[in-house]
Amino acid sequence: MAKLSNSLSLCLWYSFLVLGSCFTFREQPQQNECQLDQLESLQPDNVIKSEAGRVETWNPNHKQFRCAGVALTRCILEQHALKIPSYSNSPQLIYIQRGRGMFGIVIPGCANTYEEAQLSESGKIWRSRDRHQKIRQFEQGDLIAVPPGLAFWMYNNENDPVEAISLLDTSNYINQLDRMPRKFYLAGNHEQEFLRYQQQQLEEEERQHGSHQEGQQQQRGSDNVVSAFDRALLAQALNTDEEIVGEIQQKNVKSEGGIIRVSGSGLHIFHPPSRTQRPRKQKGEQEDEELEGEEQQQSKQQERGQEGREGESGSDNGLEETLCSLRLHQNIGPSASPDIHHPQAGSLKTVTSYDLRVLKLLKLSAEFGSIRRNALYVPHYNLNAHSIVYALEGRAEVQVVDSNGKLVYNQELRQGEVLTVPQNYAVAIRSESNQFSFVAFKTHDMAMMSTLAEQMQAWPEEVVACVYRLRREQARQLKNNIPLHYLLPPQQSRRPVA
Repeated sequence: MAKLSNSLSLCLWYSFLVLGSCFTFREQPQQNECQLDQLESLQPDNVIKSEAGRVETWNPNHKQFRCAGVALTRCILEQHALKIPSYSNSPQLIYIQRGRGMFGIVIPGCANTYEEAQLSESGKIWRSRDRHQKIRQFEQGDLIAVPPGLAFWMYNNENDPVEAISLLDTSNYINQLDRMPRKFYLAGNHEQEFLRYQQQQLEEEERQHGSHQEGQQQQRGSDNVVSAFDRALLAQALNTDEEIVGEIQQKNVKSEGGIIRVSGSGLHIFHPPSRTQRPRKQKGEQEDEELEGEEQQQSKQQERGQEGREGESGSDNGLEETLCSLRLHQNIGPSASPDIHHPQAGSLKTVTSYDLRVLKLLKLSAEFGSIRRNALYVPHYNLNAHSIVYALEGRAEVQVVDSNGKLVYNQELRQGEVLTVPQNYAVAIRSESNQFSFVAFKTHDMAMMSTLAEQMQAWPEEVVACVYRLRREQARQLKNNIPLHYLLPPQQSRRPVA
């Protein structure tokens, strides 16, 4: 019976993964939600503190987030802090701004293949102590993909704090609830991250429809999913006695923000070695890898993806290898090998479903940028995705232009602020600090970008001359002088941003 259940879960997950990749649609924003006369950079407006950290949230009802169909949180874990397991109705992308630790994601139907053991009293015989699914480690610059409905927890096993930026894609086709983000906690007794905004939305609906009594009934409760079930029923389901069920239902740690501190010396869990402990590549191998061009890298990624798809269909154990050992994170931060690099300007690194296959299911991708002082990330736009830009470090001059040719944002974007750039809005970024770094979450797994410069350079000279009313010589000079780089060093970027 257990084998049948596991096989069924795996088959459902396989269908979820394969069929999900066939769809690229997102729920369309309601009328006028993306008609934004002005954009603004936003700071979090709510903080939920707990004994071992805090969670900061941005209002998902803000028009910019409603346009993009996303929600955003920032989580800080102190030493030995454990984020209580929870799952969400929306896919998540989590960027680790700083710190190191470990996380777990439970995939239904997959076996508990990691086994911890200990010596018996005689010191000779090993006996099983614990079995669990794979534990993964994260570090600064990692991007973690969390599919909806999968219980996720994370733990800081280092001395320094962990800071993580999380995007929830509430308008994703996988989310069958409404656009309000929700966290379903499996332990604890604490305030939901987005409960405040949910209550505000209910109050607004009450004012519109006059259903105050009904709204008040829906606003109560901050317990977890486990605590709400009947004790006898849960004891039967878990095959245990009611006393233990009473313990897990009534004696959970009272933690407002769902972050508890592990007492003593912290968690000791069997897990794979960290990347810093793995054997390093030989010098020649590293040089060969760095010399690969972008087109060659993309070609190799496509070939690897094709090989993976062929392996799934031909392998006896294809389902288990594809789903149960699914790669869920990849480093895109400062330590990663960038896609675009200029020693005087900075670097850019993107991760799409070519690089991390789970993103094909989530329909999300991301970009990390690091720009030196006075260097320019040239005017560009996303063809098929909204971009939610979070400033990790420093400050920058940012300009955004809409379809009407109106400058809807012309301000300084500072560390800790977030700016939503809707699809096709043109944006330019110039660093005003020694190092301006950002992470941009994209609402498409294969987000495509184009610069205004490469558009003009691809036009015939006569077209350039006609549309801009230039002499032929001026049009030729404009085309020939346009750089192909996405990042321009300071000496080439001192003209006003277009």
